[in-house]
Amino acid sequence: MRFNKICLASILTGLSLTACTTTTIHSNTPVVLEQHKNIQAEPNTKNNQARLIQQKDNCVIEFTGNFEMGQATEYWIFKGDQLLSAYTRIHADTEQFQNVFDVHNAVQQQNFKILQKNFKKSNLAKCS
Repeated sequence: MRFNKICLASILTGLSLTACTTTTIHSNTPVVLEQHKNIQAEPNTKNNQARLIQQKDNCVIEFTGNFEMGQATEYWIFKGDQLLSAYTRIHADTEQFQNVFDVHNAVQQQNFKILQKNFKKSNLAKCS
């Protein structure tokens, strides 16, 4: 009888430690909330993908589009409705570079809003 109580106590302690450890790890790990392929976006691309990623303090819309000569990936970092920063990385056959967007520019703000419309409001609400 005493052996059963010791085994039960050991199992419960192990489970509670595992639950605490798992919770801590997940809170700092980015989580993909939603993902879509071949959305309508500018510039027009082939086989594109948009992902809504929740990070510890903000969210990111990662948009990757394929061109004939390479690939571009845009990162739109935001919290709530506020665009914090945005940039693109180009990986082309002839060159590779990064371009930082002006988040106060009306065109960039419009592009951000268009990208957001591809995701569920309930998932975007997790970014506040």
